[in-house]
Formats: sequence, C-alpha cells, structure tokens
Amino acid sequence: MKRELQAVERDIAEAEVVRNGWEEKSWDLDTTIGHKFKELEALSIECNQALRRLKLGNVLQYVLNAKGSSPAEVLGIYHKSTLKPALDSFADDINISSMSKLEELISLQQQSVENAAKIEAKRNHLAALQSSMFYPLQVCATEVKKLVEDVEIETHNVDIVEREVADVLETSKLKLQEAIKQNEEEIQICAWELYALVDSVSKYKEHMASKISEMKSNLSETAGVVSDSYKGSLSAQFGITLDTSH
Repeated sequence: MKRELQAVERDIAEAEVVRNGWEEKSWDLDTTIGHKFKELEALSIECNQALRRLKLGNVLQYVLNAKGSSPAEVLGIYHKSTLKPALDSFADDINISSMSKLEELISLQQQSVENAAKIEAKRNHLAALQSSMFYPLQVCATEVKKLVEDVEIETHNVDIVEREVADVLETSKLKLQEAIKQNEEEIQICAWELYALVDSVSKYKEHMASKISEMKSNLSETAGVVSDSYKGSLSAQFGITLDTSH
C-alpha cells in the first residue's frame, strides 16, 4: 500500500511538472502570439495604405480581429475571394496601360528619330549659311566698329560742348543774380528818394495852403480897410452917411 501511495505521489509530482511546463509554454505562446499580432497590425497598416494608393476601394481593407479562429477572420478579409480578384483586375489594367504606354513610347521614339534628322539637316544648312556669310559679316563688323568709334568721338565732343554750355549758363546765372541784386538796391534807393519827394511835396503843400489862407485873410482885411476909407471919403465929400455894417 505504501508503495502504491509513493507511486501515486510520483505520478502527481510528474503531472505537476508537466502541467507547469505546459503553462510556461502557454505563456510563451501567448507572448509570441501578442508580438506576432502587433507585427500583423503594422503590416496591415502598410497594406491598407498600399491598397488606398492603388485606389481599389475602401472596402478592401485589413481589419485585424484577435479573436478570429481562421486567417481570414483574423485578417478581416478573404484573400482568395475578395482581394485576389481585385488585384488581378488591377494587374490587367496595368498591363493594358503599359502596352498603350509602350506603343506611345515607340511612336515618340520614331518622332524623335525624325526630329533628330530634321535638326541635323537644319544644322548643316545653318553651317553652310554661316560659311557663306562669314566674309560679309566680317566686313559689317569692321564697319560697325568704325561707326562705334565715330559715335564715341561725337559723344566726347558733345560732352565737351555740354560742359561749356553748362559753364556759360552758370556764369550767366551768376551775372543775372548780381544784376537782380543791383536792381533791387537801386529800386530801394529810388523808393526812398520818391518817399522823401512825396513827403517834401506834402509839407510844401501844407505850407502853401497856410500861406494862401494867410494871404486871403490879409486881403480880406485890406479890402475892409479900403472899403472903410472909401466910405469915409464919400461921407466927408458929400455929407452922406453910409452904413458900414454891410
């Protein structure tokens, strides 16, 4: 009986060891699954961004489900039935577009070859024209150089004349300013003389008015004296008494 109990205890101990091992493996597996799920989340974000750039529609998006029991449920999209047909259709469109672009490229290459030939022909024609026009252009350049020299000489002469004219204008300006200054001084002197003359005439006029008034007064007095004398003479001569009050 004791041996049996010991055997049972050993079996229990071994079972606990096995259980602990499985628990550790389960924890490790959960940790690994968590890391893988985070990696799947990062990959799903990149895939969704790529799908949006491809413009396959907003329906085709990975939406992770941690509780899913199958890859399709975990990813949130059925690859074979949903995503693969859309990608195949997109690839077909790309192939068609690529063929069209290739045809356009071939056509452009042909046009480029033709344009290159035309440009080469024009370059040769231009070289021939330059060769035939070199001597006339050289003669023309010599004449142009001489004309430029003549123009520079004339420009120099014009500058000299302009400087001389400027000097004459400056001298004339100074003389004019001096003449204006002298005229202003003479005008002021004449104004003062005119003012003095007017004042003298005014004083003379007042003096003459006073003299005339005095002469009138003297004349009136003289006339009165003469009148009185004449009346007295008549009274003495004829015995007539005259009224001298009038």
